[in-house]
Amino acid sequence: VGMDVVKTNIEKIGGAVELYNRPGKGLTLRIKIPLTLAIIPALVIATGGEQFAIPQVNLLELVRLEGEQARHAVEHIHGTPVYRLRGNLLALTYLNDELGVKGQGEDGVLNIVVLQADDCTFGLVVDAVNDTEEIVVKPLGRELSDLDVYAGTTIMGDGHVALILDVMGLARRAGIAGANGAADLLQSSDAAAKGPDNDQQALLLVRSGESGQLAIPLSAVARLEELPRDAIERASGLDVMQYRGAIMPLVHVSHALGLGSYDNDDDLLQIVVYSHGERRIGIVVDQILDIASEIVSFENVAHRHGILGAAVVSGKVTDIVDMRALIETIDPTFFDGVAA
Repeated sequence: VGMDVVKTNIEKIGGAVELYNRPGKGLTLRIKIPLTLAIIPALVIATGGEQFAIPQVNLLELVRLEGEQARHAVEHIHGTPVYRLRGNLLALTYLNDELGVKGQGEDGVLNIVVLQADDCTFGLVVDAVNDTEEIVVKPLGRELSDLDVYAGTTIMGDGHVALILDVMGLARRAGIAGANGAADLLQSSDAAAKGPDNDQQALLLVRSGESGQLAIPLSAVARLEELPRDAIERASGLDVMQYRGAIMPLVHVSHALGLGSYDNDDDLLQIVVYSHGERRIGIVVDQILDIASEIVSFENVAHRHGILGAAVVSGKVTDIVDMRALIETIDPTFFDGVAA
C-alpha cells in the first residue's frame, strides 16, 4: 500500500499523518488518530431523564450529600454557587441549567461530580450517578459540531445513545474556566481567607478494632474499596486478594496495631488501597467514617508502634496512623528500592 493511500484514509476520519525528516538521522512518521475512534473509560450520569458520559480522565472524585447536609451545603460567593470540599471552595454548575432541561433528582440529595479540565477544578451537579463503562467514542454529526459542551456520542450497552460531555466546554459555558472565571476568583478568595499560616491536612477517618477514631492522611489513599470477604486468599502466610490484575496483600489494622477485635461480620470488607510506586497494599478497617480537613497538632500521649501521635480531629481525640510502620508489620521490604 502506498503512503498516499494511508494518508488519504487517515485524513478521511479526521486524523493526520506527519513526517519529520532529519538528514543523516532518519525519517519519523507520526500518525494521529482522533479521539472519535477511541475506546475510553467513562462515568455515566443522568440529568433530566437522559444519560450522559463523562471521560474518566477528567474525573477527580464523587460527592453525595443527603438530608440536612445537602440542604445547607451550597453557598454563594461572587454570585457563584460553591461547596466547601475539605476546606477548599469548589465552584458548582448544574448540568440541567447548562443544558436547559428540568432536573429530576431525588429530593434532599445532592450529587456532585468533581471534575478537572486543564487547571480548572469544579463540581458538576447531576441528578444521578449510574456506573462506569468502557465506551466507543463516535463523532458528533455536522449539525451538532458547534455545540461546545459535547465531545461526541456513544452507544450504551442497553442500545441507547448517550452524549459525551466536553468538560472544558462546560466550564467555559458556565463561566468557571478562564483567567477571570469563577474558579480563579474563588481560588484567590480562598487563599486570602485562609492566610499564610493555616496549613490544613486532609484526613480519612476510620474505625478499627476496639479503638476510637483513627485517621489516615488522605494523601496516602489511592482508592477506597468495598470488596467481598470471601475473595480473601492466602499466599506466603498473608491474606491477599486479586485486585486489578495483580495480587494485593492485605494488612488488618486491628491485628497489626493490637487494637482488639470489632464485631463486624459484614460480607463486604472496607479497604483503603495504598499505592507506592507500582505496588499496592490493602489496609482493612472496620468502618470508613468521614473525611476531615484540619490543622493537625500531634501530641505523643503514649508511644505505640504504628501510631504517629494523637490529635483532636472533628472534635474527637484521634490516633494518626503511621502508614509506613503499619505496612512494614507484614512486609518489611515494601518500600525497598523506592523513596518513601
